[in-house]
Amino acid sequence: MNEFFLANNRSVVIGNTTIHQLKMHNIDEWAPHASIIKSFLKTHSDEIYKSLLKAHTVEVMTLLGKSTLKTESELILMAEASESTFLSLIEAVIKVNDAYFAEKESGRKRSRKVKEQDQPSWFETFQYLIEAGHHHEDIMQMSYGSFIGYLKAAQKQRSQNLLTSTNLMRAAQHAKDKAYAKLTDDLRAVDD
Repeated sequence: MNEFFLANNRSVVIGNTTIHQLKMHNIDEWAPHASIIKSFLKTHSDEIYKSLLKAHTVEVMTLLGKSTLKTESELILMAEASESTFLSLIEAVIKVNDAYFAEKESGRKRSRKVKEQDQPSWFETFQYLIEAGHHHEDIMQMSYGSFIGYLKAAQKQRSQNLLTSTNLMRAAQHAKDKAYAKLTDDLRAVDD
């Protein structure tokens, strides 16, 4: 799905069932199930959704419940009514939440010195977005795709700000008195 689909928190309708993007506020409920499904999808290709349903029924049903806002009994009735429609729902959940399922593993191998505790916590990640101008309540209502998109944008903006600051420090350090005064005047003019 594209960035506007993610940013607008759009959903997809299959028959009379709406497939929603998975949200950050209940990531602790859906991520353990989604990670099992994600691992399964990496290693299987033939009739994948049927195989997925057979191999990981509980995880699929949990993920469908979180995405469709339907109860387990409603989902079972849907599966009994039409297997093809039910498999289409599973496919739609994967596609709608592609930001999670297509996410690449980190290509860098961690050194033995880097420990799990050195990884940022969810609180640190949320704080990073809060410093970028987001609010806690808004972050919790973001879909996982929007969350990752905003996080990457904030990281890119921070890197750009650091590069700009570094360039300004270097220019100020090597500038003569008059050139330094002109540089500071130019920067003040931008702020006004």
